[in-house]
This record gives sequence, C-alpha cells and structure tokens, in this order.
Amino acid sequence: MSILFLNLLNNYLTMIVKQWFIFILFCISLNSNAQDVLYTSKGAKIEAKLTEINASDIKYKEFTNLDGPVYVISKSEIVLIQYANGTTQVINQSPSNYSPKKESQVFTSNESKEVKKKPLDLYYMNSNLISVNALSLANGDATIIYDKELFKSKMSLSFLVGYNFNSRMGALNLYVADSKSAAKKNYDIGLGINYMPRNTKRVQYFVGFLGKYMSYNYDKVTQIVNNQKMYEKSSANQVSLMIANGWIYRISPFFNFKIFGAIGGQINSVPLDYTNSNGRNVNYSNSPKVYLGYCFGYRF
Repeated sequence: MSILFLNLLNNYLTMIVKQWFIFILFCISLNSNAQDVLYTSKGAKIEAKLTEINASDIKYKEFTNLDGPVYVISKSEIVLIQYANGTTQVINQSPSNYSPKKESQVFTSNESKEVKKKPLDLYYMNSNLISVNALSLANGDATIIYDKELFKSKMSLSFLVGYNFNSRMGALNLYVADSKSAAKKNYDIGLGINYMPRNTKRVQYFVGFLGKYMSYNYDKVTQIVNNQKMYEKSSANQVSLMIANGWIYRISPFFNFKIFGAIGGQINSVPLDYTNSNGRNVNYSNSPKVYLGYCFGYRF
C-alpha cells in the first residue's frame, strides 16, 4: 500500500513540475516581448508603449492604459530604453544627477557637509535573473534557474526546477545509475541562498548553500530464481545539501552568464548499493554529491 502511495505521489509531483516548467517558459516569452521599458536615472522602470522619440523628449503611453493620455519625459531623465523586440538603447551613459527634492538637514558641526550620490550602475538595475543551465543538457535535463537579488545585490535567493527527458540517468548521477537497474530521473527542484561580497563589479563572486530534491524511477529486484532476477517498477528520491560558489558575469544590463559548482552530502530514500561481479557489496550512499552550472540568463 505504501509503495502504491509513493508511486502516485511521485506521478503527481512529476505532473506538477512539468506544468510549472511550461508556465515559466510562457512567462519568459511574455516578459521579453510584451512592452517597451524606460529606465530612469532614479532607478525606476516605466512599462510603456513608445509613440515618439525626438531630440529632447520621449513620448509614451502607459502599457496598462494604451487608450489613455500620452506622457512626455525629458531624455535627461532616462538612462536607457529596452524595446519590445529585446534590443536596448543607452540614452545617457553617465546620466546627470536627477534626484528628488532634498529634505532639510540639521548639522551639529559648523562645517559644511556634502552628500555625494552614488553613480547609477546600469548593470545592477535589474534584480531578477532567469537562466537556462546549458551544462545540465549533458545530463539529459532541461533546467531553469530563477535568481532574486536582495539587499542591493549583496545576497540572492535561487530557485531551480528541472525536467529530465533522457531515457536513463546521466553522468552527473553516476552513483544512482551504477547501483540501480534501468534508473530514470524524473525531475529535480532546488533552493539556494548566496552571499556576494562585492556589488560594484561586472564580474561578481558568490558563495552559499544549495538544497536539491531529485525523484527517479528504477527496476527493483523482487526475487532471484535460478540466478534469474525478477523486477518490478519502483520509485525513489534523493535529498542533497551542498556548498556552492561561482561567478556571475554581467555581460550587459539584460544578459548575464553564470558559472558555479556545488558539492555536499546526500540522503537517499533507498540505499545506493549493489553486489559487483566479484561478490563484493558496493555502497555509494555516503559518496559526495556534485552539481555544476553553466548558465545563460536574461535579467529583468
């Protein structure tokens, strides 16, 4: 009864992961082609439909109200424009300080004090990153990673979802493939938290923790008769906790490249052991878990 329940649960979770995977791809396509985006020198984003760009001004309509009025904004207030087709145009590479009215300040010292405004960094304007792990394709996985940067890009949360389209386990899950007959990965999901010491460089180092859950099917040996093994379909899972570190390359304000590696321990619902041809029992349950990433992503 418990095996039947686990199989039903595994099938349900596999269906959910498939649906979320398709939904994420759909959202990416909508976000990348839906509207023009104006980035102001204040760090704000205006989703709009541009109607005219002249020597001094930009005219637009709000994307949520295309039948509404036409707004006009000075080019001096705009840093760059991201058009609906994905192309970008830098309006001001080093925009002049455009800040809201300063509140009155009281100083106890007789010395005059000057408040310096940190220059706007185009490469840190967008805190969301959706990327595809190209390296996971070698393992037969289609994996999407979403990163949300926090605290002025000093920390980030990572969410991972992957669906396996290979007929059997790949090289990155060698221990499972070697110990289980006809092992076939279904999906994996993960959650990570990262710390980034610097947030001023276009190449940014990070270190953190990554937790990952993997579901897979395999042929379980039920009995051996006259040296012939009898099998039945079964499912299992693996939970791993790893230390991750890597680099983010901010190629442009919207296109990023990320490379990372993670290593740690694993907990398996069934032991990863088997008897080899010499009659010796081999157990991989305490072997280290490794996960690698070579990702290309879109920042928004």
